[in-house]
Amino acid sequence: MPYRNLTSEQLDAVKFDGNLLLTACPGSGKTKTLVSKLCFILENKELFDIGKKKIVALTYTNVAADTILERIISYGINSDSLWIGTIHSFCLNWIIKPNIDRIPRLSKGFNVIDEYEKEFILNDLRERYNLSPYDKIDTLLDLSFTPVYSRNTAEYSVVKAYHSYLYENRLIDFDLILNLTCNLLLKNDVLCERLSLIMRYILVDEYQDTSHIQYEILRLIVSKRNSLVTFIGDKEQAIYTGLGAVVKNREELFDYFNLEELEEMRLTGCFRSSQSIIDFYSKYKDDAYYINSLSELKTFPSVILKENSVDITQLSVYVSGIIRTHLEQGISPSEIAVLCPSWFDVIKLSNEIISLNSDLDIDGIMVSPIPKNNENLWLNLVKLALIEKNPSNYLVRQKLLRDLLKELNDLESYTKFLSPKQIIKEINKIEFALDYNCEIDIWIKNLITNFCSSLGLDVNNQSYAYKEMICLIDATKKRMAKYSMNYRANDLHSFFNFKSGVKITTCHSTKGDEYDVIICTGLLNGKIPNWNDIIDCSPAHQNYVARRLLYVIGSRAKKHLYLISESGHKTQKGYPYQVTPQL
Repeated sequence: MPYRNLTSEQLDAVKFDGNLLLTACPGSGKTKTLVSKLCFILENKELFDIGKKKIVALTYTNVAADTILERIISYGINSDSLWIGTIHSFCLNWIIKPNIDRIPRLSKGFNVIDEYEKEFILNDLRERYNLSPYDKIDTLLDLSFTPVYSRNTAEYSVVKAYHSYLYENRLIDFDLILNLTCNLLLKNDVLCERLSLIMRYILVDEYQDTSHIQYEILRLIVSKRNSLVTFIGDKEQAIYTGLGAVVKNREELFDYFNLEELEEMRLTGCFRSSQSIIDFYSKYKDDAYYINSLSELKTFPSVILKENSVDITQLSVYVSGIIRTHLEQGISPSEIAVLCPSWFDVIKLSNEIISLNSDLDIDGIMVSPIPKNNENLWLNLVKLALIEKNPSNYLVRQKLLRDLLKELNDLESYTKFLSPKQIIKEINKIEFALDYNCEIDIWIKNLITNFCSSLGLDVNNQSYAYKEMICLIDATKKRMAKYSMNYRANDLHSFFNFKSGVKITTCHSTKGDEYDVIICTGLLNGKIPNWNDIIDCSPAHQNYVARRLLYVIGSRAKKHLYLISESGHKTQKGYPYQVTPQL
């Protein structure tokens, strides 16, 4: 059951009925506590005055949302009153789509583009306005839809041209989802009141990664005082401040959300790492509290190694040696992770390590040719066609099926008479008959058109279903071009099914994970922290970002930690990169 083996700290947070700020140190069972709290509310609806109201849980990623929901379902608890997803999905499903008639630019239909499509458009505009491909462009508009740049600058022109392109093509990006939502709520106080009455509980996971506009959207609902809010996270792990995240303490949250009360609790015991690992990464946190290892590895003799003499040409050989050493010690491949500063570094190092270790299982190249943008109408269909049909995937497939059915019901009312069994039967039949020895865009088109034909859905050139299909195909082509991918449709299953082996991923994307062995590369000033957090930024900001990243990197390790600052990297002007100063 979800409440078994909870600590007193965790149980207090689970049972607390009020506005709550829960700070959770690494390895303290944050996700377990969040799942248990959601289960406790769902099982005690009368006690918590839920009735027909909703419990909303906001996560930073779709993966986190899926993981939490799967755990709740696995306990056999009815989750009908629960909605869980990212803030962008929340805005689309609860605010934009139900009120689309109030948003003129969207009332005739729209498509959501992902970050890869966005970057593709910006690259063309950078070239048109004589900017470098490396120049960072912030496309975020303020609430009056004005760029953040001064007029008569190339950056201002790029942002204006970018948003004109989106407007003319009925497109919106993730930032615009938030912008349009916030504007709608600001102009419609009755809508804020209605949402607050529908939502009894709002739980915000990884609250330290929330941006100002996201806070504002939540404030407009929570400040009506009809909803109880729980903030869960750790401000020491705020690694997205460079992307606009705002870290707020208890007093700031209390004032900003106009709360009557806000209880602060803390999870301080770490069930993950040895004490020596904890003591190492603790020097990068700001709050002066002690993290005590409650793990069976508390006294484990951990290796904590800093290495800066390895040349970049030998990096893959060096990392491979560390991996093999620990495999020979009996550590499972899936308990080893190699971290890199960026996805480009991940792809490069993955290919090199795989070529050197053909006998090892490597889970490295994580960039899927099909963008996993959960806002596209057809992505759930693609996933259902590709995710293996086995008992371990049952809950995942059931959720995907429910989500697809909801999208279909919104698209055509007659689909409400179709049962989940009918839908999955059609998908399985189509998937079995499809030719996989073809280009990915052809496979996507065949899958969707065959599915629409089987259900009688309209896919003419002006239909929403057709435009969403083209949007997904175009996004896939652009992503494949950006990363020079040569995959075909018969390669797709590997991107949508669980892969075992040594994990190779980015430092940012490993947040929330844990491994026996962490090997981090690229610990160089300009990579970690990135140049974007160095150029035109104060020394205090640079130091803050670097410390937060080192805290997150170090706290992923249970037994051993390797921190590598390889030599051989050079700047555009030919100067060698220096070791991250905070090391």
